[in-house]
Amino acid sequence: MCAVLSTIRFPHLALAAIVIQTAALTVLGATEPWTFERAIRYASTNSPDAQLAQHRIAAARAQLEQANAALWPRLQLQSGYTHTDNPMLVFGAVLNQRAYSPSLDFNNVPNIDDLNVAGLLTVPIYTGGQTTARRQAAKANTQAARYEAAAIHNALAFEVARAFHSVLKTREFIRATDAAVRAFEKNLGIARSRFEAGTILKTELLDVSVRLAQAREDLVRARNANALAERALRNLLGLETADFAVANTAPEVSAPTGDALAVRPELAAARQRAHAADAAVRGAEGGYRPRLSAFGGLDYDHGWRFNGDGKSYLAGMLAQWDIWDGKLTRGRVNEARAQRDAAREEERKLRLAIDLEVEQARLNLAAAGERLTVTAQSVAQATESVELTRARFEQGLAIATQLIDAETALTMARVRRAEAEADQRIAVAALRQALGQPQVPNQ
Repeated sequence: MCAVLSTIRFPHLALAAIVIQTAALTVLGATEPWTFERAIRYASTNSPDAQLAQHRIAAARAQLEQANAALWPRLQLQSGYTHTDNPMLVFGAVLNQRAYSPSLDFNNVPNIDDLNVAGLLTVPIYTGGQTTARRQAAKANTQAARYEAAAIHNALAFEVARAFHSVLKTREFIRATDAAVRAFEKNLGIARSRFEAGTILKTELLDVSVRLAQAREDLVRARNANALAERALRNLLGLETADFAVANTAPEVSAPTGDALAVRPELAAARQRAHAADAAVRGAEGGYRPRLSAFGGLDYDHGWRFNGDGKSYLAGMLAQWDIWDGKLTRGRVNEARAQRDAAREEERKLRLAIDLEVEQARLNLAAAGERLTVTAQSVAQATESVELTRARFEQGLAIATQLIDAETALTMARVRRAEAEADQRIAVAALRQALGQPQVPNQ
């Protein structure tokens, strides 16, 4: 009740509350962590590579529109004004203006002006198959552009996955080096107690101190690597804002089955490019055939010298056949055939490269799985070794170098474990990318 009264009596307080709430929501939205799924989804539509792919599709569609335009009649409107005393032009203008007079002396023609307005309609009837071939090539190129955009999205999703897992890997590096710093701080406390008790030499105390400084340096490097990894992911997404936070986890994505076949959009794009090259050959061979078109036009002429005007029309058919063009058509055909053969070889080369990429991805995934097993055992063994060595060091049964070696081995085991986990997830992403499967199923 009091809140309602205060809102009625002091409306500016309510407005201030709304402003503060809106600002808070804006800040929260700006710092919302980027999850793995969100990053993949955002990159597919907003990254520079994705935008370039869309522009290429738009350009291919425009080329298809140009090819389709060749089937339609063309209507042109033109106008011009002339002023001359050329006898032939004067005679033509007088006739067009319907202003001829028997008194006109063609040996001494007067100056005459003429305003001409004309409309021309041309209709292609047969072009030797060139128009159809160009349309087929444009359609194939448009479809190829779509497949190439899908290939870019596939590759971009993998790069985002690799960058995201690299961020998580560097965070594990931070945890490992931070744990090493805290462990050496504890070890330094033990060493000081023993030094004060006179059970170890000062050199051993200094050894632990030096190793603690090295651990702190490693922590700084790990934090710097994490900052660079986050910056690389941000740039990959095409983000220019400074507020950027990455989630701490990524979903478990299963590896494709061993007998899965590659369905790569790059290969489909190469096939479409080969189809376009076949159509280009047919279009070039159309230069050997005749061409037929129809045309019609209307003209209006008016002159102020004789104050005459007149209308006329023109209609007809035009047949053309290049009997000899200096081997121009043959050169175009040979060029188109060479480009067709090159497109087919590009498709075969790409197919072989994809097969190799898939096999490498499967081998890398198998190796990453084995590394996971080995590194898990290494971390467990190194942890137990550190606990035993620290206990022996506290009791004076181990020297400082043994404890330093054990702590160093544990840190390296944790780092290798983090690398193995990240490499295994990246290997899964690489296999999915090699097979043309999405990084996030059902997204």
